[in-house]
Amino acid sequence: MKSFNEIIDYIVKAGKGKTEKGVKALSMQGILSGMFIAIGAIGYFNLVAYTTDPGLGKFLGALIFPTGIIAVLLLGTELFTSNCMAILSVYKKEVELGSFMKMLLTVLGANLIGTIIMGILSIGAGIFGEPALKIISASVVAKTTMPIGQMFMSAILCNIIVCSGVMMAYSAKAAIGKIMAMWFPITVFVLSGTEHIVANMYYFTVGILNGANITMSGVLISIVVVTIGNFIGGAMVVAGSKYYIDQDLNGK
Repeated sequence: MKSFNEIIDYIVKAGKGKTEKGVKALSMQGILSGMFIAIGAIGYFNLVAYTTDPGLGKFLGALIFPTGIIAVLLLGTELFTSNCMAILSVYKKEVELGSFMKMLLTVLGANLIGTIIMGILSIGAGIFGEPALKIISASVVAKTTMPIGQMFMSAILCNIIVCSGVMMAYSAKAAIGKIMAMWFPITVFVLSGTEHIVANMYYFTVGILNGANITMSGVLISIVVVTIGNFIGGAMVVAGSKYYIDQDLNGK
């Protein structure tokens, strides 16, 4: 298991490496991450839709959803939400803020493309039956009509949970340790129903293609608010607190 200082150094080094990648590599890895998150969502919605007990279905779905983020971690692709933590490289003055934000926005755009591709494939392949499509439609309607303040707070909380789980995974040295460390926090995130921008982009794509009763203005507002909230949760709350702890522990 890595020490606290080793985890911080790992994230700083990773952040520097991410900003040094070319746009093509970042984009391809970002597209893959969007697709991976969608894979977890596919399992979640089908379990929820076809399990007789709704509570059990949600629990089982939450257990399978981490598949996507596990793939991101083990295959080294780029995901907006967890990448927010890499701002530690900016706090530690290893990377310029402009370079970091360029990387982060490139990844977000690529994640969107990946979720759209998977949304089109999901509808085209007919993997969702009517019960699952009804659940997804109800979900996206709720997400686009949620009060903005609640949406914002939910997004902050979401990425506190997600980034804490990913940081726990970074503490492990073996693959099985990384998987187990991250699995339960991501399960908690799914059970909490908080707002994750990349997962939401997949839900919106499927909902729109299925004719859900949502407006494009509602979708765009949700994307902007949730993106900002996720950034604050990961970059300011989780990474910011870890930076100040690091400074204090090292007498700076």
